[in-house]
Amino acid sequence: MSDLPPECAIGFKEWAGVCEALASGAQTLILRKGGIAEEGGVFTPEHRAFWLYPTRLHESQQGLRVSPTATHPAPAEPDVIPIRSLAVVDSIRLIDREEELDSLEPFHVWTSETIHKRFHYRRPGLWVLGVRVWNRAEPLDLIATPEQMGCKTWVPLGTALTTGGLAPALGEGAWRDLRDRLDRTIRSQAAGGRVESPSDPGVAPEAPPAAPPSPA
Repeated sequence: MSDLPPECAIGFKEWAGVCEALASGAQTLILRKGGIAEEGGVFTPEHRAFWLYPTRLHESQQGLRVSPTATHPAPAEPDVIPIRSLAVVDSIRLIDREEELDSLEPFHVWTSETIHKRFHYRRPGLWVLGVRVWNRAEPLDLIATPEQMGCKTWVPLGTALTTGGLAPALGEGAWRDLRDRLDRTIRSQAAGGRVESPSDPGVAPEAPPAAPPSPA
């Protein structure tokens, strides 16, 4: 399920271009190297809901299949962060075979080279988090703090932001269609693999940020 919490105080640092794709509905998943636990046969993420915290740190060194909408260069770590979108984890799947990665291309905007490098970082494997994204009508500008700087994944926002008034990036029909397509794609690639819906998510210890250098 992708029900909204009443408020959220956690940010997830991700490249600005990916945040734009998630906000528009062009991307429906997030890739993680760690931060997933298993309890009672159910996979659970460290945070089920989180605000997308856009950054350009290392973005130009990696690769996206889309061009950012910014018309002029932006600093990698700006002083003001526009918080617009909330992501809610809907499903979780471990990809442990590299040949499965290319089938995910319709659901994200990273280059093939980027996700293959992430797959091989430290030990082969990637967690695929299917997410539904909800947007504010206008971004809320937050002043960046020293605790949020650098190559991190999860950052405290300092205050819990209400989720009231958010609108889904995709309508119910379009969302369900994409969700089902992602589910079928993953299941067809790995017979016997488990796809979990975190209706009762727990908290897992966070692993170091994914690499090659990336906030995600």
